[in-house]
Amino acid sequence: MKKLSLAVACSSLLISPLAFSEQAEVINEGIFGTSYVTGNVQFHDSDMHGSSATSTLEAGHTFKSGTTLLVEFDGIQIGDLKTDYNAPAYITLGAEQAFNINDNFWVAVGYHHLLANGEAVQHRPLVKIGYNFDNGISISNRTRWHLDAIDDNDDTRMDNAIAYTFQDSPINLKYNNVYMLDSESMDHELRATWTRSGVQPYAEFRSQGNNVDGQDSNNAFVIGASYAF
Repeated sequence: MKKLSLAVACSSLLISPLAFSEQAEVINEGIFGTSYVTGNVQFHDSDMHGSSATSTLEAGHTFKSGTTLLVEFDGIQIGDLKTDYNAPAYITLGAEQAFNINDNFWVAVGYHHLLANGEAVQHRPLVKIGYNFDNGISISNRTRWHLDAIDDNDDTRMDNAIAYTFQDSPINLKYNNVYMLDSESMDHELRATWTRSGVQPYAEFRSQGNNVDGQDSNNAFVIGASYAF
């Protein structure tokens, strides 16, 4: 069964956010030339993802030129199967290029190649835009086109996020709204990240697949961590 959208938990490092396939937040030239790893475990209350728990793993490198190369493994089933079909993990191979327009305003373009069982599933060109205010608030949009490589079932995913980094505490709060234009599916994601030095753990709540006829929504609790080096 075709997946509506990849899980967003592997979204972004706060100290190297450009590198992540799902979300970009603060872009600072000082982060260029870093590698990262990130991963999480997601606990689901429906059979939308095929099992009671799944995992996502991602790694990548951002070069000093602002180019990021990444690989992501998503939908790794680690819980009890909800259906008779053991869905494969999805693999994303990605490349993105970011540009700082000024100290606050940034844009990026990229391409994600989605694979399952060694075969192409979707071609995903994307654009990103964001602005980081001086008071700790940041806003961003990512528009990614999901061009189906198997069936004529294309869609467009839009991620609109707002985040706040506390000035006196190592905490970042972020809300992301995910909307699929053709299927009209909507996700809500709320994440809290401990922005300490070194490993940065986070917790997130997701409400997924809302507004889709004949399909129940999924609530997921996510625990994960990211590390840049």
